[in-house]
Amino acid sequence: MSDAFAREPRWDPKIFPPAANAPRVVQTARMLSNPQGYGLSLRRRLGPVFSLRMFPYRGALVCATDPTSIRAVLTDQDRFVGGEAASFLAPAVGAGSLICTPPPRHLRNRKLLLPPFHGKRIARWSERIQVSVENELPGLLGEGGGPVRAWAQRLTIDVILQVVFGVSDPARLAVFRDALNEFVGMGNLTVLSLPKPLQRDLGRYSPGGRFVRLRARVHALLLEEISTRRAAPGADDVLSLLLEARDEHGVGLTDEEVRDELAGLVMAGYETTATTIAWVIHFLAHNPVARDELIDDLDAGSDTLLKATITEAMRLRPAVYSSIRTATRDTELGGRPVPKDAFVAALFSVTHLDPELWPDPEAFRPQRHLDANVPPYSLTPFGGGVRRCIGTAMAQLEIETVLRGVLKIAVPEPTGPLEAARLMSVTIVPAKGGRVRMRGRALACQGES
Repeated sequence: MSDAFAREPRWDPKIFPPAANAPRVVQTARMLSNPQGYGLSLRRRLGPVFSLRMFPYRGALVCATDPTSIRAVLTDQDRFVGGEAASFLAPAVGAGSLICTPPPRHLRNRKLLLPPFHGKRIARWSERIQVSVENELPGLLGEGGGPVRAWAQRLTIDVILQVVFGVSDPARLAVFRDALNEFVGMGNLTVLSLPKPLQRDLGRYSPGGRFVRLRARVHALLLEEISTRRAAPGADDVLSLLLEARDEHGVGLTDEEVRDELAGLVMAGYETTATTIAWVIHFLAHNPVARDELIDDLDAGSDTLLKATITEAMRLRPAVYSSIRTATRDTELGGRPVPKDAFVAALFSVTHLDPELWPDPEAFRPQRHLDANVPPYSLTPFGGGVRRCIGTAMAQLEIETVLRGVLKIAVPEPTGPLEAARLMSVTIVPAKGGRVRMRGRALACQGES
C-alpha cells in the first residue's frame, strides 16, 4: 500500500461530505456497472459535492461534480495535490509515470516529456497514423458487425508502437501487441478496483497473480526496447527523444523512469483513444441524422462538424471518468468538509451530464458545440490544470484521422440497442465493446437511391 493510502483518513461522516448508506462493496459494484448513472443519482440525493465509499479507498473518495468545485480540485495546488492520489494505478503504470509522480518530480519529468508531444512535431507523424488507419480498415468491414473498441485497440496500439515506441518490425509489433492487449484488458485491470487482499499474487489463476505475470512480460519488452534504442540513438520517435532529453542539470531519465512513462502513455493514450473512437462510431451508428450530416460535411472538405462530433462523444462518455487529487490539509469544497489526506475527484463524467449545463444531456447533439459559450470547467475530458493530459494533441489528431478514414468508405449502423457504460479501472467503456455494422459507402448510396 502506498504512503498516500496509508495516510488516508478512515470514513467518518463528521469530517467527510455526505455519503450513501450502502456498504462499500455495493457502492463499488454500482460504480463499476453504471459509473455515470450512479454518480448522477448520488449528486441528486447528496448535492454537487459528496463522498463515494468504494474500493480501493478505505475512507471515502470526495467527489466534485460542479464546475466551480472541479476548477478548485484541478487548479488549486495549494489545497489539492496530484500524483499520490493516482497511486492505486502505480501497479499498472509504474510509480515513475507522470500519472503517479507528485510535485516537484512531476514538473521536472513533464518538461522532459513535453517536446515530443509538441503540436508541430505530432503533425509530422500524421502520415504514419494515416497509413495505420488504412492498413486496419479492412478489419472493420467484416460481415455482421462487431465491437469497434477491439478494432480500435488494434489500431491505436500500432500507432503507439510505431510513433511512440518506434517499433517497425512486423514480428516485434506482433509480440508487443499481444502482450499489451492482454495487460490492459478489462479482465486484468479490474483487479485494481478489488480490495487489497484480492490484488495479491495468490497463484497462477488468481487475478493478482495473472496481473503480476502479464506486467512482468510487458516490463521485460519495454526494458529490452529501451536498451536497444540507447545502443542506436538518433530516431525521431517519442522513445528516442525521451532518451535524449536532459533537465537543467544535464540529467536524463533512468531506464526505469522511461519504462514507467511508456507504460503510462499506453494506459493514457492507447486505451483511452481506442475507447473514444469506439464511442464516437457507436453514437454515430445510433444517430443517423448526425452521422449523415457529418459525412456530408467531411465530403465537403470541412472538419468543423468532425471536431464537434468528437467533443460531444467525449461529453457523453469521457474515456476517463475523473481526475483525482489529495487534500493537503483540512479544507472545504462546495461548503462541505474535506479532511487532510483524503482523496478528492473531479468527477467530470457526471458534470458532463448536468442538465443545468447541458440541456437534454443524454441526447447526442454535436451542433451544441458549434460556437458554444461553454462555462469554464463544465467540459474537461482531458482533465485540467498543470496535470492536463500531455498527449491531448496526439489523441485528437489520431481520433480525427481515424474517423476521416472510416467515414470516407463506410457508414456505421446499429446492431442492437445503444450500449451501457461500464467502468474498467478509470476508463468508461461500452459494455459490449461498441458493436456496430459497417456498410460500404457505395452500398449505402445504392440502398438510399
